[in-house]
Amino acid sequence: MEYALDRFAREAHEAIAGTGQVPDELIELVVPKPNIPADLAFPAFRAAKELGVAAPQLAQRIASSVRRAAGTLVGDVTAIGPFVNVGVDTVLLADTVLGEIERLGERYGSDEQGNGQTTVIDYSSPNVAKRMHAGHIRTTIIGQSLVNILRFLGYPVIGDNHLGDWGKQFGVILAAVQRYGEPQGEGEELLAGFEEIYTRYNSAMKDDPALDEEARAWSLRLEQGDPQARAIWQRAVDLTLRVNQRMYDRLGVAIDHTYGESFYEPMLAGVIEEALAKGVAYRDEGGAVVVDELEPNLPTFLLQRSDGGTLYMTRDVATIKFRIATFRPARIIYVLGIPQELHLRQLFALCRALGYVEGVDLVHVKFGTIFDQDGQPLSTRRGNMVYLESLLNEAHARARAVVEQASPELPDDEKDAIAEAVGVGAVIYNDLYQDPRRDIRLDWNRMLALEGNSAPYIQYMHARCRSIIRKAADEGYTADGGEASFLTHPSETAMIRQLAKLPVAVREAGERYAPFVVAEWCYDMARALSGFYRDCSVLKAETPALRAARLRLVAATARALRNGLALLGIRAPERM
Repeated sequence: MEYALDRFAREAHEAIAGTGQVPDELIELVVPKPNIPADLAFPAFRAAKELGVAAPQLAQRIASSVRRAAGTLVGDVTAIGPFVNVGVDTVLLADTVLGEIERLGERYGSDEQGNGQTTVIDYSSPNVAKRMHAGHIRTTIIGQSLVNILRFLGYPVIGDNHLGDWGKQFGVILAAVQRYGEPQGEGEELLAGFEEIYTRYNSAMKDDPALDEEARAWSLRLEQGDPQARAIWQRAVDLTLRVNQRMYDRLGVAIDHTYGESFYEPMLAGVIEEALAKGVAYRDEGGAVVVDELEPNLPTFLLQRSDGGTLYMTRDVATIKFRIATFRPARIIYVLGIPQELHLRQLFALCRALGYVEGVDLVHVKFGTIFDQDGQPLSTRRGNMVYLESLLNEAHARARAVVEQASPELPDDEKDAIAEAVGVGAVIYNDLYQDPRRDIRLDWNRMLALEGNSAPYIQYMHARCRSIIRKAADEGYTADGGEASFLTHPSETAMIRQLAKLPVAVREAGERYAPFVVAEWCYDMARALSGFYRDCSVLKAETPALRAARLRLVAATARALRNGLALLGIRAPERM
């Protein structure tokens, strides 16, 4: 889809090529540095070298030869040294951008570049019989935002929640139930009970190796279909899914499929036999299936234990084989923490060696660690672990206090709805506003600030737009007949330029698997809006025509901000 800035770049290229001074294939336009008064620039160095002339001389010849065609977005064209600087026609840009937003509405910023390239995204992936904690929130939030962004770009996206419900870790739970009894209760309380016996058993295993063997035996019994093991397992799975769904609902997370590791159990023997038959793995003297020397600097690893039990690797290979056969993806994206990097390198190398992934891109979107307000990593042993439900409840309570102070006149139910949107939005934005590889800190004061780079600040600026539109309606004012040609104030043109950048930001976020690019656009849009509020009155504009034009700009900005926030999974309240 061609948006205003795409058209401007095309028309600038055509204008330079139309001078006849430089061949089309030597024209490469770039975004100039912020201190340069231009929107695009053509550095003439390479072309000048090819043509055997001085770069400043060529730039001057091009600038003086450009003939602007009527109706194009190309404005002033000047030469400064070896650069041809091209400005945009701001009046036509305003009319074009506002028209795009009004025409496309909630689809503004979307694209069709996906072109049938199915993408599978593996994200969230909590363990069964354990509460989701703050560590799980990163994969869940980043993954859902990538789903939103790539779908917005036209990719068929399949979200897959790979539930950890199998293997040695569940064998420990089964052994703990036999030793201590099955915990009782409901919801998070019952999950906490499973965690407590799991931790107790793990601690006891350190002093008694026989307990480790017992856990391995139970994991094997589970794989082999032992009725008692399967009954406990099924209760734990159902409980975990039920509790986690509440968290997903609050976070606006909707994952297409939830296949537990257990789903792949019937495929595991075939994967192992295929690896042996293709010479990718071998069985050692103890009976374990070993994979080594796949790629340089890749450590040896197991595909099957000596007792016949399977491992994460076995199940992950079967998962990729299933996804490719079922979904026919062009790529599979894993949203996993940096500590999983080696495991994924081994997994991807093994699947390539088995011939499973020809023509399929395997991508690891990695993320860093969450720290508490004191800069300490969250840890159960440290006693500072923050569980997801508690985190969201705390965010809601703190946001409610902010709303109570800002808008005490609102009804209680509306305050609660706003507090949920603002609190949960603050948690999401705190994760997404920076490169996911960076560590993040739970700093409530920063997260919930109504100023600075935070979700509440952006949500508040959106709410101000909606407030102006409501007040205008109450006074009988509309944007009807609002002409973009009246929007000539620098603060107005700054807003138009920022609105025009949303499609560019969405594409870049999709290409880099980087939701923070959209978050940056939202923050920069809010700042541009703040400057506009400071410099330009809307309801008290000098003329009715200017008022209508500014109302049109405010409405378009509210729409674009909603679109940007929605891609991050953040709601935009009508009032705050």
